[in-house]
Amino acid sequence: MTYYADNCDLLFNRYRAISPQELHADWLPCLPETPGRACDIGAGTGRDANWLADKGWHVTAVEPEAAFRRRASLDCHEQIDWLDDCLPALTTLLALKPQFNLILLSAVWMHLSESQRGEALSVLSELLASDGVLVISLRHSHAEERHARGIFPVSTAELEQLASTRGLAIKSVTQREDQYGRNHVSWETVVLVPARDLQIGRAHV
Repeated sequence: MTYYADNCDLLFNRYRAISPQELHADWLPCLPETPGRACDIGAGTGRDANWLADKGWHVTAVEPEAAFRRRASLDCHEQIDWLDDCLPALTTLLALKPQFNLILLSAVWMHLSESQRGEALSVLSELLASDGVLVISLRHSHAEERHARGIFPVSTAELEQLASTRGLAIKSVTQREDQYGRNHVSWETVVLVPARDLQIGRAHV
């Protein structure tokens, strides 16, 4: 995560400049109507955590990078608790035995290697409430950039396969262009829910 520590000031201002309401517009229809407990994993600058807290959510903001965590906690919403922890194990968070109605991984999944993703999704499914929503954004870019940033290729197909063996199912998949206008970067947002919940919802359609 050296890239983020070395560029904390630049990235902090860049990330905070983007409207989360616009950035997350594609999955907002899946957001539970009644605010509950949310977990923003890889919370970074606290942009999304503050946005959710403003909507009435009680947010656990998980961020392993100390430089981000220190700066973000200086002006954060009172309904945000910051936690030093990281995927795939989330050992500290898991020990608290919380259940979240919403778990958000925005621009995080590509930092996990293929060998780490199964464990990560098992942990996330354990943290997700029975009526909860798990939102994961997937970043697609070329090999040179992935190597420079230390990130890995990701796909919806792989995520769906991992989810199917962990009691989760895909509710929606949406595509969008990069917010910074980078032609070599594109995004998909995958919304997952407990498989039983999705089956019940389909039965009533």
